[in-house]
Amino acid sequence: MKDQARQRFFLVVAACSLLAGAAAAQISSLPDAEIEQCLLEGEIGKKKGRLIGVTRPVRFEIDCSADVGSVVFKHYHDHRPGLTKLEGGLTERNFTDSYNYDRAAYLLDRQLGLNMVPVAVRRRIKASEGVLVAWIPNAAHESEMIDRRTGALMATPAPQQSMMRLFDALILNSDRRQENWLVDKDSGKLYLIDHTRAFRNSKQLPKEFTGQPARLTQAVYRNLEGLNEAQLTELMGDFIGKSQIRALLVRRDLILEKIDKDRQDLGEDFVFTDWQSSQPIAEVATADMGS
Repeated sequence: MKDQARQRFFLVVAACSLLAGAAAAQISSLPDAEIEQCLLEGEIGKKKGRLIGVTRPVRFEIDCSADVGSVVFKHYHDHRPGLTKLEGGLTERNFTDSYNYDRAAYLLDRQLGLNMVPVAVRRRIKASEGVLVAWIPNAAHESEMIDRRTGALMATPAPQQSMMRLFDALILNSDRRQENWLVDKDSGKLYLIDHTRAFRNSKQLPKEFTGQPARLTQAVYRNLEGLNEAQLTELMGDFIGKSQIRALLVRRDLILEKIDKDRQDLGEDFVFTDWQSSQPIAEVATADMGS
């Protein structure tokens, strides 16, 4: 009976992964390079209002040849040496909250092949240097999506949230509140936003990641394995420091250990979400009903 229950569990997981496959697409139909050029060179237009957040982000219209429409400008940078008392009574040594980390998170997201973080470039607007982040159309906060999910959309959150937890563990993002991810209203694709409190120097993994099974694609696993200090310095060295890169690589090693343990305990079929990509969804559903 236990074997049958385990088999049924894996079949349900397989169906969920297949249904969620459409949500793994690119963030935009435009190439990243074209969006970056728009953000770097486009004419900043009318302000469309401030957004919620302690970093005081502002949304602007932007005029360029690419179909981008609007952007979010963030220029908040705060560094506090010593111990800082944070919300909820927590303390952190050498606290930093920086717009630079949004650019670094975008670059690392693409290096890993996640495609969950919107394009972000560093740019000066009037007297302030900060980052411009591409606005994500047709997206809403998770809390707004609860009543909208029917059919296939009900299967999309779990695999993507596993990838989100992995990414947050890697960059040690301390601020993944529900307001800091968005969901496409039609496809259920997950977008990760606001990484200004990431790239901490701690070399430990958060419980949000270690307390649940890892789930990712084989390509992301290989990309994780391939990270090294020289590569990350070239990729993100203008936005984060050496100590942050080295701490990230220590966490990467711990993440790979966790993934490999889950592969042993749960099986590669469960951990790697693309193992069943060649199996038709009708076949999965039929097998589940007949078990």
